[in-house]
Amino acid sequence: MTDGTYVGPSPVKPIPDDIRPSQEHAITLWSDIRSYVAALPAIDRIFLVGAGGSYSGLQAAHYQLDRHSLIPTTSVNSDEFYYRASPAVGPGALVITLSAAGNTPETVRAGSWAQERGAAVVAVTLNSEGPLAEAIKTAFIARNGDGNQILLQLLVLAVLQREGRDVSAQLRALASLPAATEAALRTFEPTAAAIAEDMKDVPVTYLIASGPLQGMGSTFTSCFLQEMQWMHAATINADEFFQGPFEVFDQGTKSILFLGEDETRPMSERVERFLEQYGGTIHRVDSRDLDLPGIAATERSFVAPLVYYALTFRLAAHYAAVRGYTLEGRRYMWQFAY
Repeated sequence: MTDGTYVGPSPVKPIPDDIRPSQEHAITLWSDIRSYVAALPAIDRIFLVGAGGSYSGLQAAHYQLDRHSLIPTTSVNSDEFYYRASPAVGPGALVITLSAAGNTPETVRAGSWAQERGAAVVAVTLNSEGPLAEAIKTAFIARNGDGNQILLQLLVLAVLQREGRDVSAQLRALASLPAATEAALRTFEPTAAAIAEDMKDVPVTYLIASGPLQGMGSTFTSCFLQEMQWMHAATINADEFFQGPFEVFDQGTKSILFLGEDETRPMSERVERFLEQYGGTIHRVDSRDLDLPGIAATERSFVAPLVYYALTFRLAAHYAAVRGYTLEGRRYMWQFAY
């Protein structure tokens, strides 16, 4: 861990000023996304395809499809998708690929293969000139990851509208999301600072989540802590917690618990009760505590993963500040062929 990414503890970087504009830009693409999905001749199965943080970033959209759509949905890692070569990939299948920079070769290959098979393939990415956008006929381009998350949810809403569902409440929530995210980030700053300071040197970081927050938890532990801070970390599904992982928890174990307002909240509350009795310090990040102005109570669970996406970036910034390791350094990734 001495390859030049250690700069020493420093003040946390300010909240980026590109989050709100990126979210607002993504919302303007609703008409294009709705028209694209409505014009498809058939959709009888959906595949969500990505790798690494992009695969984790698909999980909130998958949750909404599972909850509200009659169309079977599968989320799968890019290379698994390609090598499994399911015969279900073809006409009638909608394949949504996600790659932030659009450079992930596994995702480019997976999307290209599905397109060759006759599936309707969409790319969600930040780079209109990247390999993914160039390989896939239909690409929706965001300005940053916060925008990508909105594009995924807009694709979900377009599918639901195609099925005859009223999505006006969700669209109103997305319209209010940029201001709500700003408010949530401001109120989260003290919590983020406290978590980072207390957890910066733990031997293993355990984060427990459920439902639509599962992917955001995995993004934090896999991308930010393992990839960027070289810390041992894992996200545990709240139900799977009781299928083995809880045996390693004791009074000396510190953990982070994501609590949402969706239907799976009782799973995380069950973990919370266990940890209060048998675990050590619990750092709760509860969406009920977030200030989300303009978001109807019925839609808070819908927007929560999009807000948590921004919150995890802030939490990572606080880790970098107190640990002294930048978020840009890598030991292996992009350093050589592997």
